[in-house]
Amino acid sequence: DPPSLEQLAAGLGTSPFALLRAFRGRYGMPPHTWLTDARVRRARRLLDAGVPPAEAAVAVGFTDQPHLNRHFTRIVGVPPGAYRRARTPGAGT
Repeated sequence: DPPSLEQLAAGLGTSPFALLRAFRGRYGMPPHTWLTDARVRRARRLLDAGVPPAEAAVAVGFTDQPHLNRHFTRIVGVPPGAYRRARTPGAGT
C-alpha cells in the first residue's frame, strides 16, 4: 500500500496541502492520479510480456481485474484483454 498524503507530508516536514500543490505543480496531476497512471503503465508492460489481465491487475496493485479494466480503458482507450490480444501473438487462443 502506498503511504497516505499525510504520511508523506509529515516525512517531508510540510502540510498535506502544500505537498499536494507542489506535486500538482511538478507533475500536473495529484499524487493519486499519478499512482493510477503509473500502475496502468506497468500493467501495459506486463500485458506486452503476455501476462493475463487478472494477474497483471494484482501485480500492479489493483484489487481485481474489473478495477484494472476501468482505469486501463479510461487511460489507454481499450480494455486490457483487447490490448493484450492485439499486442501478443497467440494471446487470444
